[in-house]
Amino acid sequence: MFRQTLWCILIVSFSKHISCQNNHVFGDFLKEINYAHGVRKSVDRYSKELNSFQNAMKGTTDMAAEPSKTTDDTIQQAVFLLGKSLAAPEFNVSEECTNSTNLVLQELTAGQTWAVRMVDAAGKPPSGLFDLHTTWLGDWEECLAIEPLVNDTRNNIPYKPFDTQYCTATFPVGSKDSAASILTGGNTINIFVGVCVPLTCSNWSTAILIHNALQAIPSNITKDIVGPYVTCQQNSLPWSSNAIVVLVICGLFAFVMLAATAYDVLIQHVLSVQPKGYSSLPSNNYDDYKNHSKMNGNTGNGYVPNGSVPNGHVVDETTPILEGSVGRVSHSGRDMKKLEHGDHVMTKYQPGMAGRLLLSFSVYTNAQKILSTSQPAKTLTSINGIRFISMLWVVLGHTYAFGLQIIDNGATFLPAALKRFSFQAISNATFAVDTFFVLSGLLVAYLTLREMKKCGGAKKFNWGMFYFHRFWRLTPPYMLFLMFYIPLVKHWGNGPIWPQQGIEINDCKDTWWTNLLYVNNLVRTDKMCMAWSWYLANDMQFYIISPLMLVLLMYSRLWGAICCGAFVLLNFIVAGVLSKVNHLPSNFVLGDNGGDDFNLLYIKPWCRVGPYAVGIFTGYVLYRTECKVRIPKVWNLLGWAIATAVALAILYGLWTPDLTPKLGEDMSALYNATARTAWGACIAWVIFSCATGHGGPVNALLSWKAIIPLSRLTYCCYLVHPVVMYTYYYSRRTLMHWYDLDLSYLFLGNLCLSYAVAFVVSLAFESPMMGLEKVVLGRGKNS
Repeated sequence: MFRQTLWCILIVSFSKHISCQNNHVFGDFLKEINYAHGVRKSVDRYSKELNSFQNAMKGTTDMAAEPSKTTDDTIQQAVFLLGKSLAAPEFNVSEECTNSTNLVLQELTAGQTWAVRMVDAAGKPPSGLFDLHTTWLGDWEECLAIEPLVNDTRNNIPYKPFDTQYCTATFPVGSKDSAASILTGGNTINIFVGVCVPLTCSNWSTAILIHNALQAIPSNITKDIVGPYVTCQQNSLPWSSNAIVVLVICGLFAFVMLAATAYDVLIQHVLSVQPKGYSSLPSNNYDDYKNHSKMNGNTGNGYVPNGSVPNGHVVDETTPILEGSVGRVSHSGRDMKKLEHGDHVMTKYQPGMAGRLLLSFSVYTNAQKILSTSQPAKTLTSINGIRFISMLWVVLGHTYAFGLQIIDNGATFLPAALKRFSFQAISNATFAVDTFFVLSGLLVAYLTLREMKKCGGAKKFNWGMFYFHRFWRLTPPYMLFLMFYIPLVKHWGNGPIWPQQGIEINDCKDTWWTNLLYVNNLVRTDKMCMAWSWYLANDMQFYIISPLMLVLLMYSRLWGAICCGAFVLLNFIVAGVLSKVNHLPSNFVLGDNGGDDFNLLYIKPWCRVGPYAVGIFTGYVLYRTECKVRIPKVWNLLGWAIATAVALAILYGLWTPDLTPKLGEDMSALYNATARTAWGACIAWVIFSCATGHGGPVNALLSWKAIIPLSRLTYCCYLVHPVVMYTYYYSRRTLMHWYDLDLSYLFLGNLCLSYAVAFVVSLAFESPMMGLEKVVLGRGKNS
């Protein structure tokens, strides 16, 4: 009886499989949740077919009345078919695989523990099949830990005939007119099962063995199954030449950072002699010591006035476009300077050009700049809180989106969650990106117009530096992280669902240049590298066209406003027409459009420019008024009430308890055309009210000093957070079973680890590049 049980387990385990090599690039929250909603519809159809399924299984139940006879027949049939597949030349099973498989069958029949463990490590049908729990991983670690031992008949010494490997096989089942359609309601679904096989068997040989083993199962359902498609993981993944080169480059970065940090500490604590009681500012620049001052901490109106800190002391997004992100550099060469500080005299060592270039990589100085809670002059302090909260929102939405494919209760959890009114704040997390567009446009206008005024107008403004600074601000950390991530991510983890071929399609070999040129939202979007980087492409494209609005605003309030309104109108018309023509729903999460919304509306600049134009105009208003606007209390409260009502209507207005669409096709087109710009206007009001001193407790929260360092890390956090999630999700040994408390821990873990990695990436790739720009271009505070 034990032998019969083992054979039954072996046959069933070989019958299905899980694919660990998923080439789909996750990055679209909408498509993932839409998939889960479709799954729920399928489950409902399956339930209606339950009676038919029970009738179909009646014959199998009758056969179970004679278990011994049925099992013996099944085993004999399995042995015959497996032996046939091993011997038949048309199946092309290798000799090594044939010998190893015969040995496994022989030892399994004899009850050897290692052979039994190979069967035990394979995936098996679990509970929750009607919840579409069709991914049966088995035990990856058990499979690789098995050490087959067989006695040599000649000298009776045990030896290891082969190593084991974990393979995955994918079976499409339930196609129309097949027996399995009873279970699936006529829909084709994939069943994934992990199997443990000898290392001597290739993907093809394993597929042949599994297919023939299926034929031994006395069921019409298994007779109709096609495949499987098998992928076997490599036990030891070789290092590619690209990966080795990247490791060398990363080693060089680490060495330079270590040398720069040691040099920085040497300058500040050994070569520079400080009088007792002098508090030094963590900087290697003359003017920062000379002008050392402390921010007065006044955030009552969400605005830091002039003279709060030395210009350019802190690396920050709000640093003026044409000013450096670190303090002014003295060009006196390598000598000793004596600085007066009250009644004391301080001797400070001044490095030369090479030394200043090296100091750009100093972890000691860059870390203190990032973690500093001081801010440059005329900073809109509420932006820090808005930026940080928006990043939280993005991480929260992606926590759900990126994990949907590795949970075992998606068909139950997601539909139930979407029916909750409170869940709309998560399913509509895509509006966080529109907040970023508003912030970007507002800062570009506010800072650039100030610089144009200083320069004497648009004609004297350095437009070449305007574009270069933006490109240099974004591109080096972006491209360096892409270089680091693509070839090395394969080696960061392992497990039954770990994508050994990499997460990105073809390692971005065909599309990396679209990221470099910021056109990946327009060109080859089906193979987009780092799918979440579509936002960076849009932001750069908006930045390129921003002078059209800025120059007009500088010279004519009317024509500038008309230009901004024209871009908003363009957004309305294009988004509305595309939505109407392609019959796109207002709620993309519940729509059944095959992802058309993502390619047609979601990532295209002409459908996202509205919030950016709103930000541009808001920045202009703050520039013209110098953040000094008196708003009557009644009007201020009315503004907050309208902004709050509109924002809540956008987030929760489409909710229905039964998930049915709330708007018709025409109203959906209107919603898709205007909702994101309306959301941007709400965010613009919050910033305007806080900056002019009418934000009250909202401004106090958004301007909290503790948020400042986290706000500085937003860009790097956006770059790295999907990779942090992928690494955790794909290295799991089992599927996740989602519920609210588990997801809360998951979100907080993703958030903290993403910011930790972002801090390292900023120290290595972002801050040094900004320092290099300052040193090479010699841009002081009067640039």
